[in-house]
Amino acid sequence: MGDKEKLARGNIWRRIISVLVQGLAWFAPHKSLRVFFHRLRGVKIGKNVEIGYFCIIDNVHPNMVEIEDNVTIAAMSIILAHDNSMYYAHGEDVRFAKVVIKKNAFIGVHSVILPGVTIGEGAIVGAMSLVNKDVPPNTIVAGVPARIIRTIEKKNG
Repeated sequence: MGDKEKLARGNIWRRIISVLVQGLAWFAPHKSLRVFFHRLRGVKIGKNVEIGYFCIIDNVHPNMVEIEDNVTIAAMSIILAHDNSMYYAHGEDVRFAKVVIKKNAFIGVHSVILPGVTIGEGAIVGAMSLVNKDVPPNTIVAGVPARIIRTIEKKNG
């Protein structure tokens, strides 16, 4: 297996374990168990994080995903740290890049976060959005592709 193929498919045993543990995370009856199973897979997860049912957090490189404190990721969302499309279609290099979701962010149901994206602190991603660019702190984004809807004004006190 060449270097490109290793990057595209990952270590087979690590991937098998990751997929099996991800299955446990999908069906775990409590958010703390879902977080535990994703941590076990290698995802870096802060404190007081909620991950909804059936979330896919990169199945090849889960260690490239970082979720900071007080983040909520709603059900059926997908976070990808790799993109194999050009590898399979044209034999080119696999694209992989770290994904960071900063403190107090909210990811709406059925959203997709692509490789290399940082979701800013306090940002909100609307339901069913495709996030392909960084999201600034304290903004609301939505759509396909996600666009800024408005800035969130911080309340004093």
